[in-house]
Amino acid sequence: MTWSGSLSWGVADTVPEVGPGEEVVDAATVARLEPGLRQPPEWAVWAPGDGAADPLGLTERLVEGARAYGARVHADTPVVAVRRDATGRVAGVETGAGPLTAATVVLAAGVATAALAAPLGVQVPVDPSPATLFRLRAPAGLVRTVVHNRDFDLRQVAPDRLHAAADSAEHTLTAVRSTFRGAADVELLGSGIGARPMPADGEPIIGPVAAVPGLYLAVMHAAVTLAPIIGRLVAQELVDGVAEPALADCRLDRF
Repeated sequence: MTWSGSLSWGVADTVPEVGPGEEVVDAATVARLEPGLRQPPEWAVWAPGDGAADPLGLTERLVEGARAYGARVHADTPVVAVRRDATGRVAGVETGAGPLTAATVVLAAGVATAALAAPLGVQVPVDPSPATLFRLRAPAGLVRTVVHNRDFDLRQVAPDRLHAAADSAEHTLTAVRSTFRGAADVELLGSGIGARPMPADGEPIIGPVAAVPGLYLAVMHAAVTLAPIIGRLVAQELVDGVAEPALADCRLDRF
């Protein structure tokens, strides 16, 4: 995790209302935070508490932590269906390697959540939201913060590497080169497209499903950002059997 703070500008035509931990800063401050900018904007939203995480590395650390606490991890074992007993209660899952028994199944399958829930008669309003991530070779220190504007979401992930979430490779390269000094030699190393889960109203869907005892949903768009706190709250609900007030607005029955 890199706690670099984030700068956002040019997304709206007027100065937005800032949220907790954010402030509007002037061009001089922007230039100090991102000295490589050719033309610092007149204003930007600065969030000093923001950071960036490597999703793969974060997932690996969470899995390692789960193993350390006794969890059994079945890697590369696709779940093909949720199993139920004769009473309709969840009894586990069917996988490519055979059945696994469980009294509770937390369905946190991203874009596959809706398809796995549908045979149970549960409609989960989640659709895929494609996102393209470009990997760029760039000079060390070109980008100091997480930068967000109309052209890209950009961050430095290694001394000579940038990650950019944007729409097209050509536009991204042109935008990065024109936005930062010393970026003329920035080059594209590769790209990938991810299908992010997007609930119908954009908000997380978390909680037990009354119609299918033993089934618990956990699907959201900002999964990497919310994973630590959502994981803790879900665990508390399942272990203690007490509804968490913080999740009250996240239930499936709001649809």
